[in-house]
Amino acid sequence: MKQHPQKRPLMKWIWSSFIRTALIPLLVVELLFIGMYFVTYEWSKRTTIDSLREEAHQDLKQMASREGEVIANQIQSISNSTNLYRKQVINALQTPGEFSPEDRQRLGYSGEGVFYSKRNHDSDGAAVYYSAIRSPEQHNEEKVAQLLSTQSLMKDIYETHLLASAVYMNTYDSLNIIYPYFDVLDQYSHSMYIPQYNFYNKATEEHNPSREVVWTDAYLDPAGKGWIASSIAPVYVQDSLEGVVGIDVTISNIANKVLDLNIPWSGFGMLVENDGTILALPKQGEEVFGVTELNEHTYQSAVMQNTLKPDEFNMFKRQETQDIASVMDGKTNGMTQTNLNNEQQLVVWSTIPETGWKLMVVVNESNIYKNISTVNAHLIKIGALMIAGLLLVYLLYFIYLYRRSHQMGLQISGPLVEMNEMVDDIGKGNYFQSQKSFSIAELDQVSSSITTMGLNLGKAYKDLESAQSEVEEKESDLRALISSIDDVIMRIDYEGRYINIWTSDEKKLTRPKEELIRSSIQEIFPKEDAELFMSTIKEVDRTKQSQNLEYYIQTMSGHRWFQGRLSPIYGSDDQQKHFVLSVRDITDLKELQESLRHAKEEAERASAAKSDFLSSMSHELRTPMNAILGFAQLLEFDAEEALNESQLENVEEIIKAGNHLLTLINEILDLAKIESGKLTVSIEPVEIAPVVEEVLSITQPLADRREITLEQSIESYKSTYVYADRTRLKQVLLNLLSNAVKYNEDKGKIRFSCYTQNNYMQFIVEDSGFGIEEEEMHHIFEPFTRVKENSPIEGTGIGLTLTKQLVALMNGTISVKSQVGKGSTFWIELPLVDEVEEINHSQSNEQEGRPFTFQNKKKLLYIEDNPANLHLVQKILRKYEDIELFSAVNGEIGIDLAQAHEPDLILIDLNLPGIDGYEVLEKLRGIQETKDITIVAISANAMPRDIEKGLLAGFHDYMTKPLRVSHFSEMIRRYMYKED
Repeated sequence: MKQHPQKRPLMKWIWSSFIRTALIPLLVVELLFIGMYFVTYEWSKRTTIDSLREEAHQDLKQMASREGEVIANQIQSISNSTNLYRKQVINALQTPGEFSPEDRQRLGYSGEGVFYSKRNHDSDGAAVYYSAIRSPEQHNEEKVAQLLSTQSLMKDIYETHLLASAVYMNTYDSLNIIYPYFDVLDQYSHSMYIPQYNFYNKATEEHNPSREVVWTDAYLDPAGKGWIASSIAPVYVQDSLEGVVGIDVTISNIANKVLDLNIPWSGFGMLVENDGTILALPKQGEEVFGVTELNEHTYQSAVMQNTLKPDEFNMFKRQETQDIASVMDGKTNGMTQTNLNNEQQLVVWSTIPETGWKLMVVVNESNIYKNISTVNAHLIKIGALMIAGLLLVYLLYFIYLYRRSHQMGLQISGPLVEMNEMVDDIGKGNYFQSQKSFSIAELDQVSSSITTMGLNLGKAYKDLESAQSEVEEKESDLRALISSIDDVIMRIDYEGRYINIWTSDEKKLTRPKEELIRSSIQEIFPKEDAELFMSTIKEVDRTKQSQNLEYYIQTMSGHRWFQGRLSPIYGSDDQQKHFVLSVRDITDLKELQESLRHAKEEAERASAAKSDFLSSMSHELRTPMNAILGFAQLLEFDAEEALNESQLENVEEIIKAGNHLLTLINEILDLAKIESGKLTVSIEPVEIAPVVEEVLSITQPLADRREITLEQSIESYKSTYVYADRTRLKQVLLNLLSNAVKYNEDKGKIRFSCYTQNNYMQFIVEDSGFGIEEEEMHHIFEPFTRVKENSPIEGTGIGLTLTKQLVALMNGTISVKSQVGKGSTFWIELPLVDEVEEINHSQSNEQEGRPFTFQNKKKLLYIEDNPANLHLVQKILRKYEDIELFSAVNGEIGIDLAQAHEPDLILIDLNLPGIDGYEVLEKLRGIQETKDITIVAISANAMPRDIEKGLLAGFHDYMTKPLRVSHFSEMIRRYMYKED
């Protein structure tokens, strides 16, 4: 390996670098770590103590509450048994009693006059003591027998309750029945007065007015059980206190069985009465409180009076316990700290509801934290050992770093010099270097990377030369591509200046390309167009979305229309610097659009002309049709001069031909209205049965003339409704049925039926006629197309066209199928009404012959210039005797007659010589005498727009010619007569 004079300085540099970057920071980190360790230790210790204290408090509270409930349950159980025993005693005292033979034998009197049990019952019974304070004559032996009947229950209670030391009954006359048996003469005084003791008088009316089970304070048992507490209850017979029953619990039992609580941290439990007297205290508590529990008592003689626990057991009367007694006083549960026996004690208590006793749990606080102190000592030792170990490690690490830095200086400096020479050669253009190997992997990798870099630079230099030639070639191709398209492409900056322009035809520009570049949009376009351009640039910049625009401008080849698309150009930093505008000449397209607009206007004018023609044709045809049909109807129904049969047939033919011509006129007008979009329908729920019946009644006579059988099947759809226009539905069905008659054979058959399918109602018309050729099926719904064009069958070929259009307007469909020689089937489908709650059908009850009450003489003025029309109205009004008709041939005369006679109704023909009907209406409305008169228009102008115009002008009604006599008569009755 080649050595260099720089080895020693490099070692020093590495050593100093180790000191600065490794050793010193590591030392600081470790010192911080040790500091954090002790800080964390102190914080953890305090947190642990607080947590443990809180946990101990909670555990002790829960234990006091839980154990208090256990003791309360035991006390409550004894109280319940006391109450049970009382009930049995009351029952026994109310039942006649008699001694059993064995009880009679074991009972007797002592020499002092005590009635007592000499021995126990063979099956273990109760002891009997009847005090000699009363003479034998006063002893009630039957009561003794009655109470002994409950001794089996006393035995059961005693054996059931582990705490019970005795079960007894004491009476007002000093009778004592007690279980278990003991020698009463040996324990009791022969003249003991029982009612003086607290286990009796505490249950009396004075101390226990509620007569419930109560507990006594601790007292010395006269029966020799030592210190006890009793559950007692008064026995009343007929509201008189007969005695007291009780169950004794010894203090030693409470201390040994109740207070054996297994409290952690060497704690103990104790019971305290409501007045502060310590009821039961375990051995451990005697040391803390400095008293000895009175569990046992040596009886030197019989107990002759109440003997309670001395004051040293009362916490209120002991100086060292007064504070804790005051805290506990009146509180059912809680926790406090106090100093007892020169140690800090933690006290938790809960109250037993039945007796008012308090269960106290006492724990020495030092016991709670004993384990923590031990752990703290171990942690301090661990910290000291850790610091010593770290110092030793740092010393060894210092020696290791010094030696290692010396070695690294030697291993790194040599390879660095050799690699520097390689880099110098590559910088001189000698790209391809041979790789040198070193023992250090990183340096060897750097050497390999330098070799690879030289190789890549050599290849990149060759690729760059090749790429430059390709770029030049692609640039040439791009220029050729731009030259081949018609669009003009411009690059524009945010200020609207042209940066570059590409086009194959400079004549599309406003000025030569060289002049345009670096000029601005404001210089090229008019002010309004320039503002539009600039606002579009700002919008593209804001939304970063392309925008389209059109503009009209003077170019070097004349005024042209252009359509452009402005898009943002993003730089490497994703911020748009410039915009590209691609424009296309759309002048030819604009000219085409303009020609189409002119064509549309021409078509609209043609449509308007057609409408005017149809309106004029309707007027011109209806005027003579009015006279033809009107007078033909008058001849047909003339009662004064009846026609003979031949004349009547001729008149019927006239009416038939006139109605046919009128139908053709109406169909042509309807078709024109549909094509112009002016025909409207009123869609509503329509009951199909009445419509079908009406259509069949009209079609039946036509079928009968040719002996064609007309069958129908609609019975099951009597109350079915469809959405349709009632009038147009009737028109459609009449068209289909009349075609079925016309294109049928004599004595043929037609079947009309209805079916529901998929919420639609199908109306089906089947005939047995000629049928339709397949090639004709595609044209039958086109206007003026007829099947069998040269046949004598009447028709214009627009019926089916009109039918199809009307069905479509009612949101329905029409279909057909046919077989030549066998007939055709047409059917339409209309939407069903799902639910019709209430549909009111108003039917006119007014018929032509209906009687009316005529009030006064009626006056009618008819302004008409056509004598035929006037004569027709005169003939119709002959049957109305109370109507006086006035007529005028122009508007001026009509206005004068209206002022003079003030008629009840005025009929005005709109096409009058001089002033027309609209002007007459306007003048009549301006005259005080005629402004409120009912005025009806009569005109041959029957287009919807004509009718709408008349009603808007102020006419009460609008009647079209030719007049139908029935419709005209109905109008006369509606406006001139009042129904009786």
